[in-house]
Amino acid sequence: MPRQIAAPRGTHDLLPEDARSWERLEGLARDLANRYAFERIDTPIFERVELFARGLGEATDAVEKEMFRVSGPAASDEQAAEWALRPEPTAGIVRAYVEHGMHVQPGPLRLWMLGPMFRYDRPQAGRYRQFTQWDVEVLGDPGPMVDAELIELAHRFYAEAGVQNVVAHLNSIGDATCRPGYRQALVDYFSANEVRLTDDSRRRLATNPMRVLDDRLLDPDLAAGAPRALDHLCDACRAHFAAVRGLLDALGLRYELDHRLVRGLDYYTRTTVEFFVAGREGQQQALGGGGRYDGLAELLGGRPTPGIGFGIGIDRTALAAREQGVADPEPTPLVVVVSADPDAFEPRLRVAGSLREAGLRVRVDGSSRKLGKQLESAAKVGARWAVIVGEELERGMVVLRDLTAGEQRALPLDEVAAAID
Repeated sequence: MPRQIAAPRGTHDLLPEDARSWERLEGLARDLANRYAFERIDTPIFERVELFARGLGEATDAVEKEMFRVSGPAASDEQAAEWALRPEPTAGIVRAYVEHGMHVQPGPLRLWMLGPMFRYDRPQAGRYRQFTQWDVEVLGDPGPMVDAELIELAHRFYAEAGVQNVVAHLNSIGDATCRPGYRQALVDYFSANEVRLTDDSRRRLATNPMRVLDDRLLDPDLAAGAPRALDHLCDACRAHFAAVRGLLDALGLRYELDHRLVRGLDYYTRTTVEFFVAGREGQQQALGGGGRYDGLAELLGGRPTPGIGFGIGIDRTALAAREQGVADPEPTPLVVVVSADPDAFEPRLRVAGSLREAGLRVRVDGSSRKLGKQLESAAKVGARWAVIVGEELERGMVVLRDLTAGEQRALPLDEVAAAID
């Protein structure tokens, strides 16, 4: 017997018994995107490596360690190493914004996307190498109100998803005006404590010292004593962050300042945010996050354009909802069409089509088994109702059987939908 083939490590199959929770969350994401007046955008699953190296930063884990590079055919005119599966959506969305001249459209542009992302990370519960993310982006609005609005949107998503005790961890990492001073303060501090750093952090200290704060193995005491970005903000960044916090306070939204929160990608500026279930903070527990990236469009060859967005992990949210005992919605009643006539295939299909047009969820038993066996099978697959097709169909009639109560009655086919509760 051939050896069984398993799913790749760090991935998982979405089985039918788990699909309802995902459909609920994805439906909620689409509904909220509509309610908040976002428009859908989709970008390729693979992009040029240059896009991510330039946008995310060559020294980030996402580019250095976690990127899936795509190999093309040997005869391809393009180098295989030029392509990678997208590790995150923002760089691709901003690339599309620049490439298609979307800056001429009335702004700010409000865009959303839902789809798979790929990172070669260490697999663990809720953290996969292929994961699904809902992403929202606003391009063209520099003000603090949109920062607060997106944080409020994320809170609403978690609340309507039934995930309780979600808190936003918040920080501001400044901009091109004040970041150099903060960068130097980090270099001075960590250089004086270099013996306590991991090899990765020593390397990051020379390339991008803010990434040292992302090191999962960083000594907690050393991290606690590190310079804080909020202490090095320029007047404009300080005023922006104060306004964001003031709006969050006015809206009654739960947040905590997190001085270690710098996010793992180089394009971030000013506001950064991550969402956790309170008491379960940690880099491996974030449900979602994002922030401002006011220089990314220019970095990718476009005009200077302020931007902000966040991504919410559907995998992580589904896991958190399950851990908190959030019930999935009950599916609509299932109807199975059966018949005592073993050759009545066309009538069964015709009746099923009519019931589907009426909005019912319908399966057709296409077997030639006895009617009793068909009804037993219908009950096993979770059907509450069976529609029995017989000679009375010539008069527009069928028999509707309640599989739970064991009762049945004849009625016109066009009245079946109204009779099912």
